[in-house]
Amino acid sequence: MRLTTPRLVIRPFIEADLTDLHELMQNPRLGAMAGWQPHHSQAESEAVLTMFLRSDEVFAVVDQVSGKMIGTIGLHRRAPSGTTPRDDSRELSFMLNEAFWGQGLMPEAVTAIVTFGFNHLRLQEIWVGHFADNQRSQRVIEKTGFHFEYEFERPRLFSDEEPVDEMYYKMTLADFRQR
Repeated sequence: MRLTTPRLVIRPFIEADLTDLHELMQNPRLGAMAGWQPHHSQAESEAVLTMFLRSDEVFAVVDQVSGKMIGTIGLHRRAPSGTTPRDDSRELSFMLNEAFWGQGLMPEAVTAIVTFGFNHLRLQEIWVGHFADNQRSQRVIEKTGFHFEYEFERPRLFSDEEPVDEMYYKMTLADFRQR
């Protein structure tokens, strides 16, 4: 799968993405927003890259001009917390290098992957969640047409922090067609 937008390429990961992936994964602000600990070594990021290389669910977001891998985006075969996964449903994930925030790149990538999900994977719904204190992700989610569904309290993954509220949104095929 390879998608192009005016400024981005969304493609499977390649081994050459390791340095750029480690740059993302060592950022403590990104980890806190996504629920994982920042990576302290390139070996940690290499393990994640190995998983990404084997996956058909998560993709590299690449800046067309520089060729730099600047983020990740995925359509995962999992359901929001507390629900049963369905074959025609996926959960969206995304992450963007902080140096590229504020340029409208992630809404561009989300629109492309959502279109792919509904038109090529024949999905009936796509879910996405964010921690309540992550307003940047909330803006991307709302800007791209997802509708709030519910709030859920859960513990942070891979950390000793207090439980957090996670907000879940959904877009159905009917919602997608009405955009």
